[in-house]
Amino acid sequence: MLRLDDVRRHFGGVHAVDGVSLEVEQGSIQGLIGPNGAGKTTLVNVITGYARFQSGRAWIESDELT
Repeated sequence: MLRLDDVRRHFGGVHAVDGVSLEVEQGSIQGLIGPNGAGKTTLVNVITGYARFQSGRAWIESDELT
């Protein structure tokens, strides 16, 4: 399971990811939709570790991501 709790990522004054919380069960298929500039790519970059989140918490199974 992937779990995010109040994850935030800002670029200067731009709140690209602002307080995202979610749970994704193992084996499930999810979609991420929204308009241009909504933070979809930034959120995926945070989940994959390409970008760091600035606050909040994230876990994959029982391992907390930092």
